[in-house]
Amino acid sequence: MKKNLYLTLALAGMLALTGCGNASNEVPEAGSTSSATETGEAASSEAASEKPSDESSADVKDTAADSADTITVTDMNGREVTVPKDPDSVVLTALPLPSIYALTGAPIENLKGIHPGSTSAIANSIMGSMYPDLVGIADNFVEGQDINVEELLKIDPDVVIYWGEYENQYEALKSVNIPAVGVFGEKGGNVVDTLKTWVGIMGQLFGTTGNTDKVIDYANEALKEVDEKVSTLSDKEKPKVLYLYNHSKEQISASGSGFYGGFWIDAAGGNNVAKEIENFGDVNMEQIYEWDPDIIILTTFTETMPDDLYNNSIEGQDWSQVSAVKNGKVYKEPLGVYRWYVPCGDTPLMVKWMAKTLHPELFDYDMIDEIKKYYKEFYDYDVTDEQAQGILDASPEAAKGTSWNATRSGK
Repeated sequence: MKKNLYLTLALAGMLALTGCGNASNEVPEAGSTSSATETGEAASSEAASEKPSDESSADVKDTAADSADTITVTDMNGREVTVPKDPDSVVLTALPLPSIYALTGAPIENLKGIHPGSTSAIANSIMGSMYPDLVGIADNFVEGQDINVEELLKIDPDVVIYWGEYENQYEALKSVNIPAVGVFGEKGGNVVDTLKTWVGIMGQLFGTTGNTDKVIDYANEALKEVDEKVSTLSDKEKPKVLYLYNHSKEQISASGSGFYGGFWIDAAGGNNVAKEIENFGDVNMEQIYEWDPDIIILTTFTETMPDDLYNNSIEGQDWSQVSAVKNGKVYKEPLGVYRWYVPCGDTPLMVKWMAKTLHPELFDYDMIDEIKKYYKEFYDYDVTDEQAQGILDASPEAAKGTSWNATRSGK
């Protein structure tokens, strides 16, 4: 690896840390209406709503500090980070990033470590078939918000890209002299803008963006196509939608305004029943009865499936009174190279899936065909009909490792 000298410096740093880095209760918490048990990787936009954003959230710095062997990048926290050029040991603790890394064309074999939440998505999706080298790579160095620096140092990373609001991760990485590049969701929860920013950072770090410019153009064209039809709808013509960000018998968490779920509902021509909640927040059944949503969408961060609501099998919750359940309009979002809720390699497909789900009378996309064409064009991968259907029928197993109850905003 390019930074074996870090191992020498690490010994002193580890004396200041426990085996899992700083305690999670030392992490500054981003503001939200949610309870202390709320978690989930997609909450990166929560902190982003409090941070300024512009066209270029990360820039390559052409300064004397750069050399033939290094490059200096400004991350989304405004920190200048010097990284080896062409890093061959990359670690990504931000869960969606492996799918975006694959799009950039950077060598897959250089990805050496990921979050357990990424592992479960890869193992239970087409991503594992497309990139078998990602199956079984290291993920034992992170749990929830906490990084175990001893385990991480065994990987000897040249760079770690982490959730930028987790200061404990930054301090742990800094203490052992590992370059740390922070990312988070763009202000307002705009999924496409966030994808563009993350791609830009990766392009600077890895020297390639592959097909990503075309992917973003595709997403923007799809958004425009959908908007041309839904922008003329009256409020009465827009369905009331509840996007369940997290769900279990202990917790019901709804995606509000300024968050990814709210972005998708607005873009696809729906009314977000939880729009008065900033980012995301816990709700109860009484509130859901009052909202009485026409459509319910479940993220792939929760193991709950539509049948769980149809069969009323969640202890302590009676869903039989809700219109979406009575009318058979509960949907599980898809899982392709990653969970479609957040910015990922499949973001353009989510635009079309949401539009068809909310307004089947306006959009007749054949999602099997759309998936097959997209994967061939942007991944050069031939998807079978069975695999495409598998993307649309996400497994509850994919939710494992997302650490819902481990941290407040558990990315």
